[in-house]
Amino acid sequence: MKPAHSLLLTRSFCLVLVFSSQNAPLFLLAQSEGSPANSPYGLIVSEIRIVGLHHTREEIVRGQLASEVGQPYTEANAMEDRRWLDQLGVFSSIRFTPDVVDNKVLLIVEFQEIPRILPYPSINVTGENGLSAGFGLKAPSFLRRAIPLSLSGQFGPLTKAGLECQSPWRPRQRFWFDFHFDYRDRPNESFHYWENAGELDFKAGTVLGQRWRLGGRFALTRMDSHEPGITLSPDNRDFTPALGAVLQFDGRDLSSNPHRGWQVILGLTQSGGFMGGDGNFVTAQFDLRRYQPLAARHVMALFTYAALQSGTVGVDVPIYRTFTIGGPNTVRGWNQDARQGNNQFLNTLEYRYDLLPPKSFRVHGYGFYLGVQLAAFGDLGTAWNGEEDFTRNMIGGGGFGVRLIIPFVDMIRFDFGFGQSGQGLLRAFGIHEKAYYSSQRVR
Repeated sequence: MKPAHSLLLTRSFCLVLVFSSQNAPLFLLAQSEGSPANSPYGLIVSEIRIVGLHHTREEIVRGQLASEVGQPYTEANAMEDRRWLDQLGVFSSIRFTPDVVDNKVLLIVEFQEIPRILPYPSINVTGENGLSAGFGLKAPSFLRRAIPLSLSGQFGPLTKAGLECQSPWRPRQRFWFDFHFDYRDRPNESFHYWENAGELDFKAGTVLGQRWRLGGRFALTRMDSHEPGITLSPDNRDFTPALGAVLQFDGRDLSSNPHRGWQVILGLTQSGGFMGGDGNFVTAQFDLRRYQPLAARHVMALFTYAALQSGTVGVDVPIYRTFTIGGPNTVRGWNQDARQGNNQFLNTLEYRYDLLPPKSFRVHGYGFYLGVQLAAFGDLGTAWNGEEDFTRNMIGGGGFGVRLIIPFVDMIRFDFGFGQSGQGLLRAFGIHEKAYYSSQRVR
């Protein structure tokens, strides 16, 4: 069972009172004022001036811009500039100033960067293991290339150490990668054993156009159990390599607090089998997310996630690789692990209202932002083995909640759900969007 990657600065919410975010919203602050006749749109860009960079190479930033010298300055390019700079995740604020000089546009882009090295408290909150806390270090722009590198450790019900490094989305870069390593020691509440595990996950590939990524995946998992009958290996230790392919699409307006667009992630992975190790099964994943603006401050989010696995549980698939649903990251309003199976299908429809749209501010030279959303949601999901269990295990819940839009986590969720008979209103607390943790097997 894959734990939350809370070693990342983007998952460590205690620092929201100290530093600015990896995924801070980028405010398009200084568009030209006045009548439409004075608009910069349609005029030729004479110069793009970059101001305020200290920890990130200027060519990295320029490579994210759709606006170009010698080309017309358009509203579409201005929005793409905002979107692609947001993907870098190393700025607490960005100011765009398109000045009209001699009937041409002087585009000034002013940045406020987050510090080069950030110590931070590392927090992990799951419905399964509760709260664990520790310490971490992050270089948001490793080698000055806007590549985040994080190292962290946590203690509590979950003891965990992690290392993560990944390249951001870039419109002109052909190669991308994503590397994770996790060590964990914890009580596995879903399957009632004590686990000691290490997991390496590496993805890399090429960019197709500006919004598609295609790549391969290599993973290696070691799982030790203190209880017999959990692992496939009789010595209570499984060692499983995996190879796969991934296809990703990101058409969101922003990666932080999106209000419009699609995100699609497809994956196919072979575990064990011809590579040796313990187990022999194929996992197919389908992750679809849609953000639809309804009106000013009103957004509807739709999430659909399916994971299908071949093989027989206990023979080809170890029990800890099966899925459980119920709780804050799957179907809210139900107790943890209400349903279990070798496959899962999860759906969410969530209405969000920006009660307080994100606002940026500065304290002692550091950038902050804060926003508040109100939400109403409905969840529907099932986990199954045989076909007859698909509908029989279907459960649904609904409720309401509050979202804090803040640095480092993008979103903290406080939800109240109902659905399970006799349970009344169940509280649920979560970090980041539910769709992210659903796909990461975090319960």
